Amino acid sequence: MATHHIPGLSACRVSGGAVSWSNSYGWAVVEDSVPTADTTVFSIASVSKLFTGTALMQLYEAGRFDLDENVSGHLPFPVRHPAFPDSAVTFRMLLTHTSALRDNWPLIDSLRTIGDPTVSLREFCTEYFTPGGRFYDSTRNFHDWAPGRGFGYSNSAFALAGFLVETLADSFPEYCRDSIFLPLGMTETSFLFAALDTANVAMPYTWSAGSWVPWGRHSSPLFPAGHLKSSAGQLAGFLVAYLQWGRYDTTAILDSATVALMTSNPRPSGLGLAWRRSLIGSREVWGHSGGGMGMSTYIGFSRPENIGVVVLCNMDGSIAGPAVEEIVAAVLDYTPPGTREAPGGSRIPTPERGATIVRGVLFLGVDSRQHTAYRAELLDISGRKVLALRPGPNDVRHLAPGVYFVRGAAEVRTVGVLR
Repeated sequence: MATHHIPGLSACRVSGGAVSWSNSYGWAVVEDSVPTADTTVFSIASVSKLFTGTALMQLYEAGRFDLDENVSGHLPFPVRHPAFPDSAVTFRMLLTHTSALRDNWPLIDSLRTIGDPTVSLREFCTEYFTPGGRFYDSTRNFHDWAPGRGFGYSNSAFALAGFLVETLADSFPEYCRDSIFLPLGMTETSFLFAALDTANVAMPYTWSAGSWVPWGRHSSPLFPAGHLKSSAGQLAGFLVAYLQWGRYDTTAILDSATVALMTSNPRPSGLGLAWRRSLIGSREVWGHSGGGMGMSTYIGFSRPENIGVVVLCNMDGSIAGPAVEEIVAAVLDYTPPGTREAPGGSRIPTPERGATIVRGVLFLGVDSRQHTAYRAELLDISGRKVLALRPGPNDVRHLAPGVYFVRGAAEVRTVGVLR
């Protein structure tokens, strides 16, 4: 922290479905000598995208859209690349940064405010993507390649994803509160400062001329892409839910098949859907980093070892980023005193034996008693085998609607009605 001028830092380690270690260091507010605590709320920068992706995928589970569907059909205005007007921008593209929607940084920086944004999410998206809008720029708002034909990390795409939650369901901050935060017990988590006790929110800082300089507690209209506020302890519950295939205790925020879809088949960029795969040391970790003005953060998990990590600090990402990377690796390597972890980590949580179906994807679990994949097959109502199943996602979109059964070992289960 001293080397990278980090004023305050909070971190935790998750293993076996619970927090196995946590600690906090330094100052949440330097000028008022407010120490950082495990409950200190930080602005978490681009880690916010994981929650926006989760909210949108909940609506996917509800059948509100298809991933490869044109988003324009669900908006009050069309989204078209001016140079490629016949190329659709799809939901999948938004979540994988392949939409060709570009961040116009001079404009975006001009819209930053202290406190909550003064430009609404609806207003920003309408004016940014509609020709003639006051934020529209046919060159700066779009990459020079067609949607789906390249990769360009895009905050504006995730702002649009947040607005789609509004057009499909409810106010984006309220939807996330009701469908993600409260079910997970994240009562001190919000996209808006108005819903928080700002005395418990860490001040973001930069380092200049040998001292910490506060940025102020700031936000922007693109808040679904980078302005969620939460603590390490509350983020741990979200991390556990993904480690446990969408469940936290008795609460389910996603189906196991959706979690598998979001954290599998990464593109060359390492992206699944919102989540990103990377190597930390020799570990394959699914996570997301965040960096910005007074924000440097990371959240991620290693499924083979059933461990996860959260690191939050209130210093510019350009300054503190290298330190966060080192700390993440160290926390993943750390075994807290007094704990015993089996070689390779504690037992990996798996979806319940049997299967779940999400819109044409049948996700097959493992034998929870033997912790190994089991052979199974799908039978129709007459008992005829129609498909050999493998562990993980199975494409069943080609099957006719009806009642089917999974047969594995000596067990036969009804798995539901394919729609």
